[in-house]
Amino acid sequence: KGAKKGVARASGRARIGCAKAMAEQVEQAGPAYTQKGTGNVSELLQADAEDESLRKYKEQLLGAAAQGDLGDANDPRKLIVTEFRVMFNRAAPDLVFNLDNPAGMMLLKQNGMSIKEGVEYKFRISFRVQHEILAGLKFCNKTTKMGFSNSDDLMIGSYPPQSAPHVFEFPRHGWMEAPKGMMYRGSYTATDKFVDSDGVCHLTYQYPLKVGK
Repeated sequence: KGAKKGVARASGRARIGCAKAMAEQVEQAGPAYTQKGTGNVSELLQADAEDESLRKYKEQLLGAAAQGDLGDANDPRKLIVTEFRVMFNRAAPDLVFNLDNPAGMMLLKQNGMSIKEGVEYKFRISFRVQHEILAGLKFCNKTTKMGFSNSDDLMIGSYPPQSAPHVFEFPRHGWMEAPKGMMYRGSYTATDKFVDSDGVCHLTYQYPLKVGK
């Protein structure tokens, strides 16, 4: 009997460990994110379906996707960035760009964005995930000026599909400061990309960026 109880406890721990590993696919992740696994919501829910506690745990993590909300079935895109917003820590209007349609993308490409040197700011990205879990989403930004470039990659995380948009704000606390000084003022070319953990680029665009007094 003791041996059987030991096996049962070990089996239970193994199932819980499996659930936690799968849960990591739908939780927001930090820079050390390396979790791999199925992005199929149905497969994730069917695994260990006989264990009610694990089923409820996964349903809670998956949210609307667990109830069958996987986004627009007629839209083949897995990621749709609906809005890119730059907010300032002063009496200045937000810069808002709608990126879910060609007109919005063209407006950003033509007009770009202008910010003042030394200003405190943060940005907010609103996006929808469709069809299956999107793992290890990164926001990659590259700015180029007179042949010199600077690149930054920011881990956004992993998200389940749903019709309602997810929102990512950075930094979550406090503000970033725009560069200042004569060598930083001027016109740049900026390129943004949204890339997942498999290296798939879901969206890329380019626009002019101006840092002024």
